[in-house]
This record gives sequence, structure tokens and C-alpha cells, in this order.
Amino acid sequence: MFAEFPGNIYALSSDTVKHHQELKEELGLEFTILSDEKLKLIQEAGMKDPQAHKSLRGFAILDKDGKIIAAQEVNPFGIEMANIITYANEKLAK
Repeated sequence: MFAEFPGNIYALSSDTVKHHQELKEELGLEFTILSDEKLKLIQEAGMKDPQAHKSLRGFAILDKDGKIIAAQEVNPFGIEMANIITYANEKLAK
């Protein structure tokens, strides 16, 4: 699914690096998981949960300069992964 994507894919959450390492091993994930415990990038993407100190489930597309060009809440996230990759490809092609 990720092989045809013309960019890099990262997961981002407010969890700790240790938790991400455990999750990556447990699920056999192919992409890097980044920790944003202070919710800085999550806040910039509009993906901070207004009710708690955590991120919403969703995705953001950043250009090569790190500018956020799209962000969307998606729940349940895993079920929508193929659609997210297609959407991201379309956004990056513009």
C-alpha cells in the first residue's frame, strides 16, 4: 500500500518514544512513528483533542518544506488507510 506513495509516511502522536517502539514491534509497522508529547505539530495541524491532552485520530499532509497542506480527522483511522494514501497522492499531485 505504501510502496506507490511518492513521499515519506510517518505516524505522529503524543505517546512516548518507548510506547511507539513497542507498538511498531507489536504491529509490524513499516513506517516511523514520531512522538509529539507537547502536541506542537499536532496543534498546528488542527488535530489536538479539545477535551484532553492528546491527538485526534487522523492525518496531515505536509509538503517538502514542512508546510501543512491538508489535515483531516479520520476515525477509525486504520480502516481508512488505503483511502488516505489515495487522497494524499491527489493532494501532492496538485
